[in-house]
Amino acid sequence: MITTITLNAAIDQIYQVDRLEREAVNRVKDVHQDAGGKGLNVAKVLKQLGANVDAGGFLGGMNGERIRSLVREKGIADEFIPIAEESRVCLTIMDAETGKGTEFLEGGPVIQDKEWEKMLSWLEKKSKRTKWFALSGSLPQGLPSDAYAQLIDIIQSNGAKAILDTSGEALRHGIEAKPFAIKPNEKELADLLGVPTLSLSLMIEEGHRLVESGIPHVCFTLGGEGAVIVNREGCFRVKAPAVPVKNTVGSGDSFIGGLIQGFTSSQDSFEAYKRAVACGSVNAAHMEIGHVDALEVERMLKEITITEL
Repeated sequence: MITTITLNAAIDQIYQVDRLEREAVNRVKDVHQDAGGKGLNVAKVLKQLGANVDAGGFLGGMNGERIRSLVREKGIADEFIPIAEESRVCLTIMDAETGKGTEFLEGGPVIQDKEWEKMLSWLEKKSKRTKWFALSGSLPQGLPSDAYAQLIDIIQSNGAKAILDTSGEALRHGIEAKPFAIKPNEKELADLLGVPTLSLSLMIEEGHRLVESGIPHVCFTLGGEGAVIVNREGCFRVKAPAVPVKNTVGSGDSFIGGLIQGFTSSQDSFEAYKRAVACGSVNAAHMEIGHVDALEVERMLKEITITEL
């Protein structure tokens, strides 16, 4: 079993327009609604890949019930903890002309201390039965910046493995708990290091430092360029062929889904890296967020190359 945790789940509302224009009337051609939040995107990808996955986190109010319904429609079991405040809505406007999305993300609910205590208690029991966890996305209001570090400590003290995908102070503190793998993108890493831009040499240097600190797999995602991954064996460039991009939103989450599915189905880390990049690339070729086609992923795997840097 794989469990994804989404602390700040959302209704993902996607509007498609021919061309997004500021300070003008934009007519919506198509509307799509789905359960959102990075962890739920990971769960959707894992389900499509045939993995045994369930979802945890917080849900509240009418939006929370809608999210729960959307999750169950996809055949994903849920163990969400109910909260007093309303879960959020996140709007993405897709520009058909450019293939790029503009996101409007609500802050979400404020989590109360007793709700957080319920989460920690649930995880203590859950991590004795589940061996893989994906911790993804922003922290909702009310939680401490070391919330993910607390979760990682519980998970790994019970012999399970945590893969972390977040940013800012949540990432900084999460790194200190030494998860099994992390996945910052270029901007998230630059923000973490306090630099405006990243050179490849700085990325590699930081990757080695993180591995030496106790994180086995450090994955830097590079969008359409694939990923740079550092582990105990060295530093590697994982490159995928170009795909016709329709929507890049959710590609990082698809990367996480492919990575976990790869680790759970194979002892070969490099096959897991290839599967991660394949899933991210396949997602980008579809309009739906967190969507992969398992057959497309298998075809893509044959075209991905890994070279040592």
